[in-house]
Amino acid sequence: MSEPVTGVDGTVAVLIPVFNDDGRLAATLRSIEEQGVPVVIVVVDDGSARPVATAATAGEHEVVVLRHATNQGIERALNTGLEYIRRRGIPYVARLDNGDHCVLGRLARQRAVLESDDAIHLVGSAVEWRDDLGRVRFTRTFPTTHDAIVRALHHTTVFIHPAVMFRTSVLATVGSYSTEYPAAEDLELFCRISRRHRVANLAETLVVTRFDPDGLSMRRRRAQLASTLRIQLAFFRPTVWTSYYGVVKTLGRFLIPYSWIVAVKALASRRGELVTT
Repeated sequence: MSEPVTGVDGTVAVLIPVFNDDGRLAATLRSIEEQGVPVVIVVVDDGSARPVATAATAGEHEVVVLRHATNQGIERALNTGLEYIRRRGIPYVARLDNGDHCVLGRLARQRAVLESDDAIHLVGSAVEWRDDLGRVRFTRTFPTTHDAIVRALHHTTVFIHPAVMFRTSVLATVGSYSTEYPAAEDLELFCRISRRHRVANLAETLVVTRFDPDGLSMRRRRAQLASTLRIQLAFFRPTVWTSYYGVVKTLGRFLIPYSWIVAVKALASRRGELVTT
């Protein structure tokens, strides 16, 4: 396959790892069709039992499918996609998960932030969770400025993985996804990026993500909490009080049923409050 350099025109690569597509990929791709920017969609089939099949284009956008012969895990799937994107010279990477949807204009809004300020290397947004019946389960908003994000990053989620866009060039300074933090590879990468570069969030909801009570994060919750604790200790700053709070909070979450956390998020969403659980 030829790999022309497409980065000079501000192309955005949308990176989507997939393992055993359950029929939701087509709708996810449709949400990318009209985004107001040139897009290359990079789907990484991480060893699915039935190879992922999709059209060669989504609207006017190229769709590239990369395949692993066996399942290697999301971290390696993401890194496979990133290596391809780097070879293509595509300057921006937007994440999206199978089953999630981009709000109209999401990619244009996030790219505009990166193009307007060379210091910002990663930008996220607020996110809405909907169940399979289309009901809103909860919405999360996050700190928008770099300093507020860095403070909060010690103790809570400040970026939702499928809602971020970052400069491909940041990989040269911080590296790719680590395989040492199962189910929390995104948090560890965000910590590395925010330590060396400025980051931001947009206040508006730009991604609708699927609420799945049996999803990967729920099934691997204890592994995720264990990885989160190790990340918090690795990036611990003795002079920052939120570092202590984050460690205590994560230890406490080992004892709290996830259903309670979902209920708190839903209540806070209805009240329009910032969720920090």
